[in-house]
Amino acid sequence: MKSSAMIPLIVLMVAYSAQAAEKSYPTDPPVSHFQGSCDSDPDGTKFAKRACYTSFDPEYAAFGPSYRPPTCDKKPVTELQRELLAKAYSLAPDYVKAKLCRLTQVFVARSSKGPWASWGLWEGPDRPPGTGVYVAISERELGPGTKKSVADAENEIVSELLGYADRGRHHQARLARLQTDDTPAPELTVLAALSHELGHALLADTNADGTDPRHPRRKVSGPPRSACFEDAFLGRAWEEKRFHGNMRRWVEFGKQYQNRAKNPDLRFNLERLRAGVRRGRVDAANEIIGNVYRDWEFLSVNAAVNPWEDVADTYKYQVLADAKQTIGFIFRGKKINVLNFLKSEKVECLRDLGFLTGQP
Repeated sequence: MKSSAMIPLIVLMVAYSAQAAEKSYPTDPPVSHFQGSCDSDPDGTKFAKRACYTSFDPEYAAFGPSYRPPTCDKKPVTELQRELLAKAYSLAPDYVKAKLCRLTQVFVARSSKGPWASWGLWEGPDRPPGTGVYVAISERELGPGTKKSVADAENEIVSELLGYADRGRHHQARLARLQTDDTPAPELTVLAALSHELGHALLADTNADGTDPRHPRRKVSGPPRSACFEDAFLGRAWEEKRFHGNMRRWVEFGKQYQNRAKNPDLRFNLERLRAGVRRGRVDAANEIIGNVYRDWEFLSVNAAVNPWEDVADTYKYQVLADAKQTIGFIFRGKKINVLNFLKSEKVECLRDLGFLTGQP
């Protein structure tokens, strides 16, 4: 009798605890971590002076029980690295400068993982002190003799996505590649890398993808001030059920997390493409690259990997367009101006969420 009497009481207590926990979640739109004032810094020297090296790896350190904020290493940042960072900052649109100058810290990351060692990190309130926002750029992006164009940088990212990075020139020549008539501008390439990682940090800061109450970030951040991500990104380009079944707080480079594009021409399994590359078969990979730059549902191959990269690269290319007014590619003999493909619902969504304003 006593046992049977306790069961409904336990169920009631569990239900009450669940309701209490749910009610304790934030319900107001998130308050930005990009706070404070910015000093005048037209040539970017103040921004560059703040940069320091770090060996922090967010993939392993950001969400463990013993989290500690990323810190500076003793390795000094070189004058050339600071010069490139300063030039990239000075080239950035005002709304980007307003975010970069409010970062808790900007880092140079050791290049053990190549240019893709760059990262952006938003520190949730459950990760003390819970107010930090960080961007790190790989030292390989800031290396001596760096003369890359944005097209070259894009080709490097695709090579890494497909497992081509260390397979030699002859093998890489078989991969469909972007070309450009533009003079290499390292500062623009650095701005592209900074903007992409800043895009990831802004996505978390605005909780742009957190309209679903089940999203793990909703435990520490309220719903976004605009639900446009659901329509402009998911509704337009992605299979929503797959996304909502695999929502995350941290996204690793080159992982799809079971996401899939709605457009069948842009739907691919990255692991299978890599397996084909390992066997020397590149036709399937080249077909996907060609479809990306034919259909323009996504602004890059990386953007077609998952919705979070879609957001970050849409932001990156809007920043580059606002900084330079044109980003010219040549793909299979056809000249392309990326600016022509930025007048979209996705860009308007970023505007609604506050990505394109200097205000916190």
